Amino acid sequence: MIEETRRDIPADHPIRRLFRDLTERGMSAHNFRDADTIQYLTDLLTQFVQIENMYRVKDESGRRLQYLVDLLEQASQEMSPAIRRDYYKHLGDLTLFNLGLFPESLTYGRRTVSPDFYAEQGRRSYNMVAAMQPAAGSMAGSPVVYQKLSEHFEQCVVSLNWVKLYINDPFYQYMFRQFEIT
Repeated sequence: MIEETRRDIPADHPIRRLFRDLTERGMSAHNFRDADTIQYLTDLLTQFVQIENMYRVKDESGRRLQYLVDLLEQASQEMSPAIRRDYYKHLGDLTLFNLGLFPESLTYGRRTVSPDFYAEQGRRSYNMVAAMQPAAGSMAGSPVVYQKLSEHFEQCVVSLNWVKLYINDPFYQYMFRQFEIT
């Protein structure tokens, strides 16, 4: 089961502008300036501010799934094409986010995962989403964006690594607290 994405952060919230500026600068630093991809990454960072959005997939007993292998197993179950597309979109998003902002999380704990394997699953997931047609009236996004995410996955990860460096900088931490951004 996959829950709906919470969208509680208003469009004019300062965190969106901050993430957009940082994502744009990170992508430019790596010579990748695609407006659709920048917007997608900005939205991803904003959505994952709410941790519930990161762990919105549950198993049959209602337990939140957080490990890649569990998510892959769940996505392979029988379901409608629209729900399967949402699962693979979420898999792509989670792998991109974790590799970009928390790559160290893959190499410790009880379920250590190779970053290369993790990246391949992210690329593959976005490629699958691009190949599937969105449901009529869906807000799921254009297949072209997911194809770009698949083809430029590493550049997106490196750009998010760049964003992470700025977010972790003590000056930005101070500014976040002063302007109550977090």
